[in-house]
Amino acid sequence: MPTEILTKLGTAKVWANTSDYSIGASNLARTDQIDLTSVAATEAREGTQGDFTATQAGEYRVIAGVEMNVAPTSAEVIDYYWAGTTNATAASGNPGGTVGVDGDYTGSAGDSLDDSLKQLRYLGSLVLTADASGVVQIQEIGTVTSAELGRYGMPVVDNSAATAAMANTATHAFIAFVPVIDEAQ
Repeated sequence: MPTEILTKLGTAKVWANTSDYSIGASNLARTDQIDLTSVAATEAREGTQGDFTATQAGEYRVIAGVEMNVAPTSAEVIDYYWAGTTNATAASGNPGGTVGVDGDYTGSAGDSLDDSLKQLRYLGSLVLTADASGVVQIQEIGTVTSAELGRYGMPVVDNSAATAAMANTATHAFIAFVPVIDEAQ
């Protein structure tokens, strides 16, 4: 009797703001902290250091959501990065000057934001539409393997849009890693 290898989606690991995140999808429940409230154009923010545990899926779909404060210029982007580390201690052994605490990210102490981002793993970009404030923009921005993520790390979100800040509430702002699990049947 042949065995089929099928895939299923597991429980997502989601960085969002604890005080106001409300995406309304039970499969995107917040697990880790990042507050994307009012992140200005050309500024960045990092989330808390998370733990994907010792046993992981082979691959993760990366989905991001954001709401802008005003209509951005069409095709501007929000860039997403991953700062992976082998160290369980949040502020130790991290790339690009990340510290593993929810807060503004300006890069390493000795270099610029743009140069520091080069030490992180680029995950993808959410390409913005010119929709007005109040429109939630959600996009699958890529996939990443567990080998690329490692066990520990934190997301860095860079508002590369030149014309718009993120909304003044983080109700719909998140970055989710949805495990794609292989299952033999």
